[in-house]
Amino acid sequence: MKSRKTVWFIFLGVWLLQLLAETAFLVSIGLLDMLPTKYFLLLTAVCVVLLGVSAALLFFRTQTSLRMKLRRWIAGVVAFLTVLGSVVGILAVIQLWDTLHNVTNNKPGTVMMAIYVRADDPAKSLKDAADYRFASVNGYETEKTGQTLSYITQTLGKAPDTCTYDTVMAMIDALYADKTDALILNSAYVDILLDMDAYADFEQKVRVLCEVAVDELPGNLPPTVDSQPATDPSAPVGEKTVTNSPFVVYISGSDTRSQTLRTSLSDVNILMVVNPVTKQVLLLNTPRDYYIPNPSGNGAKDKLTHFSMYGIDCSMSALSSLYGVEIDYYARINFVGFKKMVDAIGGVTVYADENFKSEKYTFTKGENFLNGDKALSFARTRYTVTGGDNGRGRNQMKIITAMIHKLASSTALITNYAGVMQSLQGMFVTSMSIEEISRFVKMQLDDMADWDVLSYAVTGTNGRDITYSMPGQKVSVMYVNQQYVDYGSSLIKRIMAGEILTAEDMKVK
Repeated sequence: MKSRKTVWFIFLGVWLLQLLAETAFLVSIGLLDMLPTKYFLLLTAVCVVLLGVSAALLFFRTQTSLRMKLRRWIAGVVAFLTVLGSVVGILAVIQLWDTLHNVTNNKPGTVMMAIYVRADDPAKSLKDAADYRFASVNGYETEKTGQTLSYITQTLGKAPDTCTYDTVMAMIDALYADKTDALILNSAYVDILLDMDAYADFEQKVRVLCEVAVDELPGNLPPTVDSQPATDPSAPVGEKTVTNSPFVVYISGSDTRSQTLRTSLSDVNILMVVNPVTKQVLLLNTPRDYYIPNPSGNGAKDKLTHFSMYGIDCSMSALSSLYGVEIDYYARINFVGFKKMVDAIGGVTVYADENFKSEKYTFTKGENFLNGDKALSFARTRYTVTGGDNGRGRNQMKIITAMIHKLASSTALITNYAGVMQSLQGMFVTSMSIEEISRFVKMQLDDMADWDVLSYAVTGTNGRDITYSMPGQKVSVMYVNQQYVDYGSSLIKRIMAGEILTAEDMKVK
């Protein structure tokens, strides 16, 4: 009798474990709030049925002990697989929560200011440089330089000896010539120096003594221009969300080869206009060399690619002013992450407008299936494509379009869930909140809409001019073609107003 009670309690424990695992799984799915109600109810029904099957097999007696043992063994297998599946599901939800937290938990305006010394300098820390003279550029990034000097003063317990130079190059030359001991410079500026023959060995001649995180001061940037989003009549009055109102996302792509995102030049500058009511997306590309006012330089003109050195808010403010529209969110991705994500979703197929070669691959006119490395090469190449930087921008939008279609219309995310999540870690950040992302994904899972993605690129005239970020030196720039900008602005406003655009509309009038 005692043995039977013990066996009964064991079976009861197995059933309760299954109940607990299923409940925990359903609660985690509910808290995530990405699964549409109809699918959540279906999942709940499946869990209830499995729980009922286990209970029936475990606790309803049969005429023979052999059949009872067989049923209990079957119930044990069902319970084990259910518990295992619930644990795997909970871990997947935890991984998704962790990824969402990482990609949304960031400060867009943070910039790293570096203190550089010569490579053979004996100082090991900032305190070793108490008697050094610190150089900066006169009238350039004064706010961030001031924040850095305040940090130095706080660390050393006294105000440092300082000097200024008219240009970044003059300051670097002074460090090389031992006329100053250290210099203060935005770490992202190194990308500009490495493209100049005279300073291509900058990283070999100097080293970073320390870095200081400073914030782009909101007062330096002009306000964005309000737009008038369309709304879904079925939505609650006054409530605008990413599922019932159009919004604009600034996509900034960094060409840094590092394994983590850091402040650097922005080689991809695309405004993605999303209308969730009409299910249309407009990708508007602005060339990296576009010569427009830099909000961080009090309106001094600069190349667009330089703006991200001063914080992503700087790029957003400039593009907002250029097109006269409000930019709601940003999304930053570097090329390493781009490559990983394409591989994670199983590659993409894109249409090439012409035959062209990159450093590693040959692409033919027509459809090309690309893995991550090929997609990266396809998006980076500009010297062998018609239109140079404009051609590269068009190809970048083709890749983004292909990725949108792949994620929206296939099981790529499900079949390699872990790979997609891993590709986002440290490579992608966005200002969208977890709640907004969850709501948008929930909408897509509910209607499985096939999005119509259109693309347009503004252009201009190539030339050479002085820029805010490289004072005293003429560099290659692209002067604005206002006709293209005005038409691009009108496309944004039309798609946000709910107008259905066509491929013919993507041709400048």
